[in-house]
Amino acid sequence: MRVFLLAALLASAASAASGPYTITLPGHSAGSFGSPNDPIGAPAGGVAWRSDQEVYTLDTTRVLKRWSVAGGALLATQTLSPLAAVPGSTLTLEDRAPDGGLLLQGQGYRGPQPVGLRARLNLQTGKAQTEAACTASAVTLNRCTPDGQTRAWVQGGALRVQGRGTGQTWPLPKGLKPAVLGLSPDGRRAALLVLTPVADWGDHGRGILYIWNDLSRSAAPQRLDLKAPLLLPGGTLRPTGQGWVLAATVYNTGDGISGGGAREGQWLALFDLAGRVAWQVPATVGLRGAWPSPDGRLFVTLREGSVPEVRRTADGTLLRGLGEAVQAAVPLARGHALVALHGGGGAGRLALVDRSGVRTLAPVRADVLAATATGTLFASAQGRLVRLHGARGEVKGSWTAAGEVTALAFSPDSQVLSAWVSTRTGTLVQAWTLAGTPLDLPAGATFPVQSVVFTTADDKNGPEQGYRERLSVLTLSGKVLWQTPWTRGDLSVQPSADGRAAVVSGLDPQATGDPVARRFWRVHAQTGRPGPVLVMKPTTQDPNSGWRLAALNGTGRLALLGEGSGDGCGWGLLGYRLADVQTGRLLPTPPRLAQGYNRTGDCGFNVPFLEAAFAPDGHLLIQDGNRLDWWSIPGFGVPAVPTGQDVP
Repeated sequence: MRVFLLAALLASAASAASGPYTITLPGHSAGSFGSPNDPIGAPAGGVAWRSDQEVYTLDTTRVLKRWSVAGGALLATQTLSPLAAVPGSTLTLEDRAPDGGLLLQGQGYRGPQPVGLRARLNLQTGKAQTEAACTASAVTLNRCTPDGQTRAWVQGGALRVQGRGTGQTWPLPKGLKPAVLGLSPDGRRAALLVLTPVADWGDHGRGILYIWNDLSRSAAPQRLDLKAPLLLPGGTLRPTGQGWVLAATVYNTGDGISGGGAREGQWLALFDLAGRVAWQVPATVGLRGAWPSPDGRLFVTLREGSVPEVRRTADGTLLRGLGEAVQAAVPLARGHALVALHGGGGAGRLALVDRSGVRTLAPVRADVLAATATGTLFASAQGRLVRLHGARGEVKGSWTAAGEVTALAFSPDSQVLSAWVSTRTGTLVQAWTLAGTPLDLPAGATFPVQSVVFTTADDKNGPEQGYRERLSVLTLSGKVLWQTPWTRGDLSVQPSADGRAAVVSGLDPQATGDPVARRFWRVHAQTGRPGPVLVMKPTTQDPNSGWRLAALNGTGRLALLGEGSGDGCGWGLLGYRLADVQTGRLLPTPPRLAQGYNRTGDCGFNVPFLEAAFAPDGHLLIQDGNRLDWWSIPGFGVPAVPTGQDVP
């Protein structure tokens, strides 16, 4: 009876959970610039200049931002709707329209058929008027001037230009593959990148650039044989007062991990009026696209799919980034969050964020973060490099992991740091003392390493040749404390931050078809004593859908469960539910938390993948790209951090 009354009290408290307070950092979400459905196509989203002083940037999630170029200040943000004629279309920002609006390219599908449209967007009303005449396609390169009076396209082995009652045609040598077409806003100049194949398979080849300095004449174009890496179709080619700026897709000849396909960065180069390469930036820098300002003195490019950069056209020098991307966020007590920010030029910083603003702790770049419950220590990782930081950001020590670090966590006593590591041969868990001394972990150790070590073992030769798994719990010295029985596969475990409990989950062993229900239960970390089982059935018939543990509070009692789906193309978040895993009961979940984050991603729509975590004082942080949402769940808070151990 006492347990029932306590559960009822907690359910009542959870139902009163207040809406979140939100902190949004200026910038586009990490990875939100990308490609449309073809990974080697032109970047989706893009850039358009409002004037020489202001510029628009559009990412693949249809978030449009306007920036001051001089100081990098964010001036406005709005989210665009898909073109009504092409539901779910990927939008590419083409240019500024003569009437002050924006020109967009929309690529999508009507049933099984690919469809492309050009549209003029009225920024005041948000309405877009479609124009079918100047839409690029995967078959024909096609460019139009902003006023639509001049059109250039490649067809039948020739460049064709039609404008203001006149037309010209320039045949191209046989065997060349058109890659990128550029047309000046006044329709007087054009440039075309073509590829000479180097193999009888694939689309890659050596680049040749043709430049027409006066389209009103029938003179042959200037030809430049590029001394560049092997290229692929796709990129940008735009005029400046000094010539043409090219951003070309580079063929991946082998980067130590794999070969084939396209590199993530593009090869950037400025060709002056004499056809010489004034400067170039290799693909390994990670830039994509180049959009010159109206006066040609500056251009904007996109770094690593996350941060727009302003560069000087004359020499390619970086001037500044436009905003920063939140790469990782860790909730701390009292509304603080530790964040890893990526900025222009590949710079990065670790910072403390709260309602009062952003305070830099360390000028280092990181992809992964972890912090102790008191906030007196934190750790960061970039690639294989692991750093240990003091509360003020100072680096206390560093060492190298066996591969790329994808997650970090401290043990409950803050004396052990563990990492989830990805190598060329697979994944593994590593752990170190705070001095960087590696610890010997038993085979099958799971992340994170706590006061005990959870391991999983699998058996492919179970009854009737069925696949099954078993969870074991060991001390750091290797002594087995307890084990679960062999059960149907896909077991997972998440220890609580205080090290006293854990939540185990696995597929329903009674399920006979997809989608499969998932079971969740809380166990005592030292004894394995289990609590009631909570069974979560998928809410759709999608065979790939199911529930997972999205976040667990410090005591291992309050859980945020997330329902998702995914296949080889994309993924979806179908909803969240709060649960008391100690009693095996669902809790009332505020509608905005339950359904307000639902989304689908990938396949040319690089919407942020949400990250959720509970702070030491019980608040829930949901990172949605550059937006940090703090939720308060009454009844599940813990006492404030003791005096003298506050966050910095």
